Amino acid sequence: MSGAQPADLPVLEVWWRHFVAAGRLPEDVACVQQRLVRAVGRGELPSGPVFLKAMTFPRAKDRLRYLARALPAAHEAALLRAVAAAGIRCPEVVAVRTARWAGLPFRSLLVLRALPVAERGEPAVPRLRDAAAIAARLLEAGIEHGDLHGGNFVRLADGELAVLDLQSARLRGRVCGSASARVAAAARLLREHLGGPAAAAEPLLQAGLLRDAGQFAEAVRLAEEQQRRFQRGRVLRCLQESTEFGRRWHWCGVEHHRRGGLPRGRWLPPDPRALRCWLGQRALHLFEARAPVFAALRRRWWWRSGMGALYAPHACSEDRIEAELSAAAAGYERHCAVIHP
Repeated sequence: MSGAQPADLPVLEVWWRHFVAAGRLPEDVACVQQRLVRAVGRGELPSGPVFLKAMTFPRAKDRLRYLARALPAAHEAALLRAVAAAGIRCPEVVAVRTARWAGLPFRSLLVLRALPVAERGEPAVPRLRDAAAIAARLLEAGIEHGDLHGGNFVRLADGELAVLDLQSARLRGRVCGSASARVAAAARLLREHLGGPAAAAEPLLQAGLLRDAGQFAEAVRLAEEQQRRFQRGRVLRCLQESTEFGRRWHWCGVEHHRRGGLPRGRWLPPDPRALRCWLGQRALHLFEARAPVFAALRRRWWWRSGMGALYAPHACSEDRIEAELSAAAAGYERHCAVIHP
């Protein structure tokens, strides 16, 4: 089967019109993942099951990023076709739809054929070896995948491993066989094996992605550095527009809040610890699974003392608030090396 079948076209057109008008997936498409700028859904075409990858551009930085480049659906479709041409298993492109509004990115929709996935439970080392072999083959085909991790590989029913999510990949048009390119690819794979990286050396060497122990040591160092940057980025999302957090500007400063609306509560008095507690609460939530209490932070401009105020629900007593402030401040100190490396 190749691309959309004639019977699929009316359904695809209905999906596309709904997405253009509403900015969300159609009602008959089951949501698999929902984030601020993108959503993934599973739907049924007459020719079989498919996945829809939809992207809107609500933030100025997203519109600017794709102002003069191909929109995500067109870019990923081109990469998927290049990967398939290299003999590497990946989802088949069924349809690509993109739209701009007044020259700005507006809607991006990619429809992919669902893969025949095997049952879960495969051992980690063979998966790493196979993933490393795919990474090496991608580089040989001139494709640099910028987001290699376990979630972007899937075992198929026939035993082969397929690669997914090529939105951050780049087609270089030439073999990317340099030591630095192979070490960078290995480092992305190693981020999930940093608890015991020594066991990961053999599958990476067997797959031919790395050539010697020196390259493996460099890949481990690079993976650790990438992991620190990744963890810091996760913490600092509480100060940015993201899936979990919103941001509003005021004449007196800026407000950061958890999405979903503020619960009934109150703003606490300005406190010089507010920003550290907000960051510490986020770090505790990510790294120690401690439930967050404060729903928002207001920061004054630096010329107005730079102090901040936290928002606490009415259910919190004064003693509870003080205990949470102390815990968040301690969490900030404990994870300061990640927050401010």
